[in-house]
Amino acid sequence: MAPGHRLARQARFLSGVSLLHLGRHDQAFSTFAGLHRVKPDSAIVNNLGIVQLRRGPAAPGDRAVAYLQEATRLDDTDSDLFFNLGYAFWLEKDQANAIHWLREAVRRNPADDAAHYVLGVALQSSGATTEAAREKELARRLSSEYAEWEAKQPGVNAAPRGLERIKTDVDVPASLRVETMIVAAEQRDQRDLAAFHLQAGRRAYQAERDAEAIAELRRAVYLSPYQSEAHLLLGRAYLRSGRLDEAVDALKIALWIDDTIVGHLVLVEAYIQARDLETARAELTWILKADPQNAEAKQLLQRLEK
Repeated sequence: MAPGHRLARQARFLSGVSLLHLGRHDQAFSTFAGLHRVKPDSAIVNNLGIVQLRRGPAAPGDRAVAYLQEATRLDDTDSDLFFNLGYAFWLEKDQANAIHWLREAVRRNPADDAAHYVLGVALQSSGATTEAAREKELARRLSSEYAEWEAKQPGVNAAPRGLERIKTDVDVPASLRVETMIVAAEQRDQRDLAAFHLQAGRRAYQAERDAEAIAELRRAVYLSPYQSEAHLLLGRAYLRSGRLDEAVDALKIALWIDDTIVGHLVLVEAYIQARDLETARAELTWILKADPQNAEAKQLLQRLEK
C-alpha cells in the first residue's frame, strides 16, 4: 500500500500485530516504534510494552512498564491498558505497583475477571491474605477458568502467563474505546460524589430511563467500586435493557460484596432471560435453603418446572 494512502498507517499497525503474534518480536518492535515516532497512540505504545514483555528484560529499548505507563497516560479510560501495566509489574515481582495498577483496572471495569484474579495473587504475595481471597473468589464467580487453573496447581499462588492484551486498532478516539468515566474527582470527596451518582442512578432507574441510570451507576461504581447497591441497581438496569451478560456480571459482583436474597432473585431473573435454566434452578435451590418460605423463589421455581 502506498505510504500516502489513508489506510497506510492502519495497515502498517496491523502488520506489527501479525509480527507480534508470529513471535517476530524485533520486527514488531521496529514497526511499532516507527509508527510511534510519527504519531503517538496508546494502542501502539501498549503493543510496544507487550513486545518488551515477550522479548525479556535484556532486550534493547525501554522496559515494558515504561511503555505501558505511557499508554495509560495517553488513554486513561481503557481498562485493558491498566491491566497490562499491573500484570507487567506482577511479572517483574513488583507487588506494590502491581496492586496499585490492577486496582485501577478493576475501577474502570469491575467485571474484569483476570484483573481481579491477578490482583488477588499480588495481594496474597504481599501478605494481604483476606483481601486476596475475596478478589480470587470474585474472579472465580465471574469465570470458571480460575477454578480450573487452581485445580491444576493446588496450593500455588500464581496467575496464568500470556494474559497481556494486544490492541488491534490504532487512532481510535478514547470515547469510542470505552465509555468515558469520571477520572478527575480529586477536587471533591469521592464518597460524596459516588453517593450523588448513586442517587441520580436510582432516580433514573425508577423513572425507567435506563441509559441514563447505567451512565450514572457506572460513575458511582468507578468512584466506589465495592458498593453493593450500585452494582445491584446496575444489574437491574442492564437486565431491563436486555444486556444480559453485563447484568449477570454486575449482579455477581453485588452478591460478592453483599450476599442477599434480593440479589440472588434478580440473578435468577437474568439467568431465566438468558435461557440458562439449569443455573437459574441452582440459584433458586440455594435461596429456598436459605429462606424456605420465600414466595417469590417458589413462584419462579414453579415457572421453571412448567
